[in-house]
Amino acid sequence: MLLTGDIAAFLLFGFIGLASHEESVTASIVARSLLPFPITWMMIAPNVGALDPRARIPGVLGVWLVAGVIALVARSVLFDRELFNAFFAISLAGNGFFLAIWRLVYGRWLAPARATG
Repeated sequence: MLLTGDIAAFLLFGFIGLASHEESVTASIVARSLLPFPITWMMIAPNVGALDPRARIPGVLGVWLVAGVIALVARSVLFDRELFNAFFAISLAGNGFFLAIWRLVYGRWLAPARATG
């Protein structure tokens, strides 16, 4: 559930971005603008504990920063896109914000109850 929510947060941010730019949703645009972030997250997060339900948001966001930069570099190389532009900062901050909000919701209302005692 945690990984599904993380991916949904990235995709939601991406689709909001596409809608704000009035771009049609094509396979090329999805591949170039949305997919690098969840793919990179799925490759990195499980290996460094970011998918542990006990992971704290600052640590998760630290992992996101690394994964996000790797995603942006991969996007730049694979799709011949400029690396350092407004998309760089907006995608790092926006995806991080949506990820943090999702993790807050998960931790507050959806996480399995922790055993006490």
